[in-house]
Amino acid sequence: MLIGMLAWAAAATQAAEELVVTPGEPVTATVDGRAARLLVDSGGIDRVTLDEDYVAANAIKPGFLIGGAALSVAGRREFQGRNRPVMLVVAGRTLKGRAFWFKGAPDSGVDGRVGPYGLPQPRVTFTLAAGRPGETVTRLPLVGGGNSGSYAAVRFGDRNVPLSLAVEDEGRMPVATAALGAAIAREYGGALEGATWDVEILLGVKRPVRLLRLARPLEIGPLSFDRIAVRVRDRIDESGRGATIPEGGEVEDPDEVVVTAKAGGRPPAFGMTLPRATLAGCSRLTYDKAAGKIELVCAKS
Repeated sequence: MLIGMLAWAAAATQAAEELVVTPGEPVTATVDGRAARLLVDSGGIDRVTLDEDYVAANAIKPGFLIGGAALSVAGRREFQGRNRPVMLVVAGRTLKGRAFWFKGAPDSGVDGRVGPYGLPQPRVTFTLAAGRPGETVTRLPLVGGGNSGSYAAVRFGDRNVPLSLAVEDEGRMPVATAALGAAIAREYGGALEGATWDVEILLGVKRPVRLLRLARPLEIGPLSFDRIAVRVRDRIDESGRGATIPEGGEVEDPDEVVVTAKAGGRPPAFGMTLPRATLAGCSRLTYDKAAGKIELVCAKS
């Protein structure tokens, strides 16, 4: 009996250290003792971000000394808001942190959102699909933090590039910043095609992109892509700054795709987002904060 009780206690402790969620299904939480249903996002803001109607209904007030907040997307300020220190409880574990809310930000449909670094569990796992034969586990370095997001660090050329694995993103292909898109076009052979369209970057913020078709597939772990969406070169934010990319049918000039930053200006951003559709061959996505790793369980695409 004692052995059985010890085994049960060990299993309970292990379960408490990992939160398993299904994308789009909220988890039950309390925020300073107030019941809340929170969506767990893998590609959004990691801090607890509350909806304005939840804040109003629960008479939540900003902190006395540090009560203001601002949200910037790729260096451009998009939202002003408020914040306060809170105690977050999810599945029996507690984390002291801060909750934010932003004026004009879109409603989550429940009470708010939170990302892996904003949760008290050391491991956060997203169940994407049933397991399949031949799956392998890919482990990537986990970078980011509570004030930004949870990213995989992927080596590209001579730099580590932040890769956002966004299970809540409804896009259909990877989205790269203008600078990274130019570097990928140079390395893998690629040209822009077609007209622009808008994609959502974060909390309803949209930016224009174009299709980049690659001559050779870009491989990231078990994933392979021959088409990506690339931010249009513009001066809206750092994600739109970078070198030009050849149009379809043009002969590539190597000087055209050397990424440089003008003196005195903001440097271009290098980064990519993988929406859920690009993870169709994967069954699980885990953020292991204690180990500093992202684990992606997939069949080879």
